[in-house]
Amino acid sequence: MHSRKLEELMIHLGSHPGVENLGSTKLWKLIYFVDAKALRELGESLTGSEFIKYEHGPVPSRGEKHLKQLVKKGELVTKQRLVGSMTLNEVTAERSADLSVFSEDERVLIESVCIQLGRKSAKLLSDLSHDEPAWHYAGMLGKLSPELICYGAAEDSDGL
Repeated sequence: MHSRKLEELMIHLGSHPGVENLGSTKLWKLIYFVDAKALRELGESLTGSEFIKYEHGPVPSRGEKHLKQLVKKGELVTKQRLVGSMTLNEVTAERSADLSVFSEDERVLIESVCIQLGRKSAKLLSDLSHDEPAWHYAGMLGKLSPELICYGAAEDSDGL
């Protein structure tokens, strides 16, 4: 079920009107922030993903595999386009997400992340993810601690 939720979340983010300039970096950060918020507010991960520390922030361990599967099935499309002087590997959905896989609380949570972060740049989302204790304390290419994901930047009033 978690794999299905991860895929439907990816499709939803790829079609959400409040999510602009969605590339893979931004996709991974939005999924991280959805899962982190779910852990903090609902007590469990929405996607069941483990997150790996990369230079530009956390990446779901199974994210690339599912992205490739969705592209192969024609449910997501990736294409390059220029945004200013940067090349964006844009991710867009070719179908509507099946939101019935999510509970009402999960749908509200996803919507709040899309509204709060969907228009932010991938760079800003990466920077925000670097403020997260779970990312900060993980070794490069290591797994982020779920316990520290629960303890987010907002709870770290003194800063890292």
